[in-house]
Amino acid sequence: MLLRFGVVPMVVISSKEAAKQVLKSRDLETCSRPKLVANGLFTRNFKDIAFAQYGEDWREMKKLVGLELFNPKKHKFFRYIREEEGDLLVKKLSKSSQTQTLVDLRKAFFSFTAGIIFRVSFGQNFRECDFIDMDRLEELVQESETNVFSFAFTDFFPTGLGWLVDRISGQHSRIEKAFSKLTKFFQHVIDEELKIGQSQDHSNLVSSMLDMINRSTEYGSFKITSDHLIAMMTDIVLGGVNAGTITMIWTMTELTRHPRVMKKLREEIRATLGPNKERITEEDLEKVEYLKLVIKETFRLHPPGPFLLPRQVMSDIEIQGYHIPKNAHIKISTYAIGRDPKCWTNPEEFNPERFANTSINYKGQHYELLPFGAGRRSCPGMTLGITILELGLLNILYYFDWSLPNGMTIKDIDMEEDGALTIAKKVPLELIPTLPASLCIK
Repeated sequence: MLLRFGVVPMVVISSKEAAKQVLKSRDLETCSRPKLVANGLFTRNFKDIAFAQYGEDWREMKKLVGLELFNPKKHKFFRYIREEEGDLLVKKLSKSSQTQTLVDLRKAFFSFTAGIIFRVSFGQNFRECDFIDMDRLEELVQESETNVFSFAFTDFFPTGLGWLVDRISGQHSRIEKAFSKLTKFFQHVIDEELKIGQSQDHSNLVSSMLDMINRSTEYGSFKITSDHLIAMMTDIVLGGVNAGTITMIWTMTELTRHPRVMKKLREEIRATLGPNKERITEEDLEKVEYLKLVIKETFRLHPPGPFLLPRQVMSDIEIQGYHIPKNAHIKISTYAIGRDPKCWTNPEEFNPERFANTSINYKGQHYELLPFGAGRRSCPGMTLGITILELGLLNILYYFDWSLPNGMTIKDIDMEEDGALTIAKKVPLELIPTLPASLCIK
């Protein structure tokens, strides 16, 4: 589908075949990112990975983050943090199970996901910080995400008209305020890290990049600056925390709506892991195959983002026989592809068994399932994101049974969606946890 917003042509890709051509073609793989106003502001003039323009700086930043945050050695090293946060999640939920009170799963999952990502990436436990609490942090993340992915008229009318409309409508002011709040928060994080001084071990991304900045290190062809650091912190917070939280909520929503699937998964988990397990470990993640099928099906129906981040073609190209002009924006609809009847039987049905005995995965080799994208622009944090997702779900499904509030039935579950970059469940999912008699909390 070819649309035109102002002077900018935009192509929406909604088929597996067209997505494959865009993501696999060497020519199209090198598409740059469009220079959107909000994206540039939040990423310090595109000094991050997600929104950076294609080129040498982007390649070197991707290598740097791969080495300092997402390499296998560090992933293994930080395992203890992820498991500790899993323990904390279970302990919090156990209090609600004892009193049989409702749990807002968004808040529980946000605290779990944010706790891991901030400790791993920033080296700080934000439950112990005096400059922000988890409720305020959640508000900040949601407000920042809404604004960083909002459209400005200037993006599509790059003349005085777009500039004028953004200021009259208040859009420019809203983006500036959200950016200021997020930057102030990141500066607090950096200041706390600097207090540690030379004794820090540079195990997290922030401390490593601060060390490079202080030593005026040149990485590849460019010098690391504080702008690169804040831009990467923006990517990590907006790209990691909310997406993982939303996927866990949709998974629990679909499991609650489908008792057969919930019962099958819960029984497999407990039979495989055995009774009275003191702690869920990452070794357990490979033992429960059905959980992986459930997550794949959730990604299919509820991808973290309805569209992959937009691309801007650098020259005239052809996709599926259609001419695409230079500078056009390309948006791939993972939402539409995941529900395409040409790819899936009964596409609106939640059926994890459809992935049994197939090789389809979400790692970018199968273009009918693209929650993390594919090719050079795929999400570098995929391994960490999947580990957090599986660990959180395994903990709450092993230790607790879940039920709807009294008087509420499956038909009453509201499935309305809301969001821009990510598609969240608009109405909170509130369930009652119960500790099975056969299990005990550590």
